[in-house]
Amino acid sequence: MYAEWPFFQSTVDLIEMVVAKADAPMAAHYEAMLVPEGSRRAVGAELRRELARTERCVLAVSGHSKLSAHNRGLRRLIESRLAYLNPMNMLQVEVLRRLRRDDDNRKLRDALLITINGIAAGMRNTG
Repeated sequence: MYAEWPFFQSTVDLIEMVVAKADAPMAAHYEAMLVPEGSRRAVGAELRRELARTERCVLAVSGHSKLSAHNRGLRRLIESRLAYLNPMNMLQVEVLRRLRRDDDNRKLRDALLITINGIAAGMRNTG
């Protein structure tokens, strides 16, 4: 069906792009730093399991060996931006952590907006 139906292929390819952009280890870092023990950590773990399952399903349906195998440009883009996005994500985690202690701090709020926009630009999303 993937090879024969362009609409289905396009839909699966879009899902593949979203899954390729997801960063489960970084999500786990956000969780470890920002979610209290025992609180909602099970939700994050379940979401990461579902992401891995979705990746396996997309690869099975598309027949690709790895995510974005058919789109080397996207794969290179994601890989090259990790060097810039990872520090931005780490900074965002720290800003969020500090904002939870001082939610009236305008400088921290501005810093948070900058990290949101930076990450969105790096991922080529709207934010």
